[in-house]
This record gives sequence, C-alpha cells and structure tokens, in this order.
Amino acid sequence: MSNKDGSYFYGSHPQKMTDVMGKIELSNGVMQFINCSIPFPTTNGLHIVSSGCGSGKSTMILEIIKEKCSKGILVVVATIEAAEELGRKTEEWIGGISSFHRPKLMVLHSSTNRIAEMGAYKDNPISLADYDILIITSARIIIEPYELFISYNTGKREFMLIDEMINYYPQPFEIPREIRDIVTFIDSHKTHNGKSGVECEGGFYQHCYQDINQMWAAYGKSGYKLFRARNELARYKTEYIFNHILKNGIVPIRGRVNDFADGLCCILFDGTADNIFRETDQRILSVEGFRYSSDIEFIQFDIPFKRKNNENWNKNEFMAVGKGVVYMLKNVCSTGKSLIVTWKSLDIFKGVRNEGVADTYELAGDKVQYNFPKLLGECLMEAGISSDCFSIIYRGSGLDRGSNEYRDFQNIVFLGEWHIPDNIVGDINKMFGCRCSFKDYMKSLVIQTICRIQIRKHSGLPIKVYFSSDIDYNLMEEVQEYFIKNSPSTCKIGGVMKPCKRYSKPEKNCIMDMISLYSYDPKIRDSIENETTYSFDITLDELYNLIPKKRKAKDRYNKLCKYLNDRGINMNIT
Repeated sequence: MSNKDGSYFYGSHPQKMTDVMGKIELSNGVMQFINCSIPFPTTNGLHIVSSGCGSGKSTMILEIIKEKCSKGILVVVATIEAAEELGRKTEEWIGGISSFHRPKLMVLHSSTNRIAEMGAYKDNPISLADYDILIITSARIIIEPYELFISYNTGKREFMLIDEMINYYPQPFEIPREIRDIVTFIDSHKTHNGKSGVECEGGFYQHCYQDINQMWAAYGKSGYKLFRARNELARYKTEYIFNHILKNGIVPIRGRVNDFADGLCCILFDGTADNIFRETDQRILSVEGFRYSSDIEFIQFDIPFKRKNNENWNKNEFMAVGKGVVYMLKNVCSTGKSLIVTWKSLDIFKGVRNEGVADTYELAGDKVQYNFPKLLGECLMEAGISSDCFSIIYRGSGLDRGSNEYRDFQNIVFLGEWHIPDNIVGDINKMFGCRCSFKDYMKSLVIQTICRIQIRKHSGLPIKVYFSSDIDYNLMEEVQEYFIKNSPSTCKIGGVMKPCKRYSKPEKNCIMDMISLYSYDPKIRDSIENETTYSFDITLDELYNLIPKKRKAKDRYNKLCKYLNDRGINMNIT
C-alpha cells in the first residue's frame, strides 16, 4: 500500500493514539507529562523541554494554549497535518467557551482547506497580530519575516512554542543584484550620513539611500518587481528588505530561532533534544523522573549487501544474496510485530534487467534506483511472513519521527547503514545557537526512531532493537547508554557489548572481531583487562562461523592474531 508521501508500507497499521496514559497538565508552574515533570519557564529566551518521546508534549502544548492564550501564543509545528490536528483540538476547546471570552485562533498554511486564511493573510499580513493563538508550520517562519508572526496587538507575543526540532534550513535570502543597484547611488564622497560607501572606479563611492521613501521612489521608477504577487504581503516583504538594508546594509537576511528567541519566551519541545544540546547548556530545563521505562535488548546481525551495488540483480538474485537477512527477519517477525527501517532505494549500476524486480523508483544515467521497501516487502511475503507482522518505512519518510502509528510494535530493525547530509549539523547549530556534533545528531535520530514502537507507551513493555553490522557500533553503544541513563535501574537494557576497559578503542576493523571473541570465550576479555597472558584453541570452522571472511583460510585471520599477540593472547587456530 502506498502512503500519500510516496512511501510503501506492508502490514497492519494501528490507529493513531487518541488517548494518553496518566494526567498531562500545567499546574502551579510545573508541566506534568506522562513520565516526568518539568518546570514551566517564565523568562524570555530559548528553553528546551526534552521529556522523552511519547511523553505527551503535543497535549502539553494544548494545555499551555488554554492557560496562556491571553498573553499571545505562536505555535510552530513540523507539518501541515500537525497544524490541522492541533487547530482542530484548539477549536473544540474554544467552542466550549462563552462567546464574549473566546480567544481568536488562526491556523495558517498552504493547504487547500486554508485558502481563505491564506488569502486574508496575503491581503493584510499585519492582521495576524489580532489573533491570540497563531499556528503555523516551521517552514513558514523561516521563509517569511518572523516579525509578522511574533507581533501581538501593539507589542510582541509572550510565548512561542515549537513542536519538534526545526529541520528546514534554507539558505539565507540574498539581496538581488537588481535591488542593490536600485537602492544605491554613486557620488564622490566616502561617507554618506555617517555610512561608509563601497569604493568604485575613479575615486567614486557607492552608497545606500538612508531614507525608505527614497528607496520606494527609486524602486517604483525602476520597473523591477521583487515578487510576482501584487498583494499587501509582497509590499510588506519588499519594505522589510528595504528596512533590513537601512539597518544592516546589503547583507543576506537570516531567519533563525537564535536571532529572535530572546525577545519572547520560546519553548522547544523535542523528545531527544537533550542529545542535540549539551548537558551544560543552561537552556535545557531539568527533568524530574525518567524518560523511559522499558527493558531493551540490542541485537546485531550481518548484512551481505550494500545500498550501491555493481550487480544486475533481479528479485530472485536478490533473494539469493539476501536470503540470510530475509529469514532472520522472518524469525524476528515471529516474535512480535516488527518495524523495519531501511533505505528508500537500492542502487543498481550497469546492465540492469527489469524482469521480476520491484518498481523503478528513479532513473539516472547508468544507474537505476529500485524502491527498496517494496522490493524487501515482496521478498518477505514470498518467504511466508504475514503482512500483518511487519511494516517497512524508509529513513527520512517522516514516519521515523513524530509518528504514533507503530506504538503497538514490539521490535524495530535498522537495516542498512545510515547517512545524512554533512551540512545539516552546522545548520542546526546556527538555527538554535548550540554545539551539536555529527554523532549527537545521529544518536537523536536513532533514539527518535526506536521510540516509534511500544516503548513510547511508557508502560514498561519490553522491546528489541536489531541493527545491521554496517551501522556504526560505537553509535549503537551510545544509544544503549542513553537509554540506561534515562531509565530506572530496574530496567534490563543491554546487548551491545563494549570493548574491554584497558583497550576501550580497538582499531575499527578489529573491534567487532574482538567482541565476537569475547562472547565465544569471556576469558579473553578478562585477560586483556587484567593484563595477563592467555592461550586458547579454536577450530577454523568455529572461527569462520564466528567471524566470517571472504574465504575460509587461516591467513584471513593474521591481523586478528597479531592484535591478540600484542596483548599477550595466543589464538591457536586448529
């Protein structure tokens, strides 16, 4: 079955959560979530609420709206769907208030069911200040002047609530060359009204007009149109650019939360924000209680294929290559409903045969991309796995973050290495004024995805997390440590074996081999930690089954033997 965003799903899909466990409320300056409590901030600036995934933050936002709407509230959500859902619940609440005291609500986005609201906004953008509650998407506050949304009556809104990290990071708006030429003039003086000019040829200097009326006059005479639309919003944005030039000169316009958060009480609600913002960041609000309460078992499995291949697979050939993975998934699904998170597409280079493969996803030169969730789903069902037992989504589909659809699933499987654009971490740091690392962000993504399944119910239900061998083992170790830190000590959380204490960071290509040996013979680990000598025998067949290589031969393990010998351990391969 194809979803509206183009992703493919297999299996049953539980209904979205309509009820939450426990009482979620804002009372006596404290936000009470399902699992923990966090103080409600009252000062201006950015405040981080990281209560854990599934804790009821969307419900809490509604509670804050009810309590604080007379102060002026702006709510920024990730998607149009989320805006509509919150708007519907807010309208239901407003409907129960006497007409004399009813707050005014505006839900603003580009979908067809909000054409009237969008039209009113374009005709009179400053009218947004008349609404007590304004709900918009995160993209809108980035691509349009944020002053329009934070203005309230004759001043500013007191509260801005952001539901989920903003993941839309466009490039700063560059002042077009045409505008630069229109609002500047050239004379022989180096300064103009105290403003330094830009030196030109012949000893002349280029200056900006220092009066907005002069700018408008020059703009009108030029015949150039910055925006196609001829409504009041276009005029407002044009004047906004002129004012920006007057204040800052011909420099790009940026719309970052970090730039305007100090002017109001800005609260970011995100289940894993404590990974993106450092522990020492004073903007993170303290949490009383635990974020999670489930037993978690982490299990690694081997993957014999890559996303980019030089093979001309059809479906039968893929089944031959990926047979072990398919039957591993069959075993996983037999223990409970399983969510499989994988690549959006599988890239096949050269000599592609089209018979018997899943739908072509994209054609690009000598490369064909096949819809991998669909291909894998077909293979699983041919292997005898009921479609009721699993669902497959791809990373970045939107369903790996902020979704309740899989809250009844017991298992999650990360199939295939996970890559993200190099620039996204830098964009996050600029947007929120934080110091997030690449691994911090990756960890937050993995935790968010794990929390799509029944751990988000906060009722102690156990889960299992499977991950393929091409995923960074150290990353999964940190994810495991995060859940241990944020769960009661009674929770059994493990499976990712750490390197021994003395040699905590073995060479990357040896670490997994060493961990496999630890499970085979725990005395190896003990010997390294205690700096004692040790010798053990292992057959080539045993070693090959434990640590597979391209071919079964003793010389394939020379590097591992040397690594062990350097630490006083003799591995005798018989």
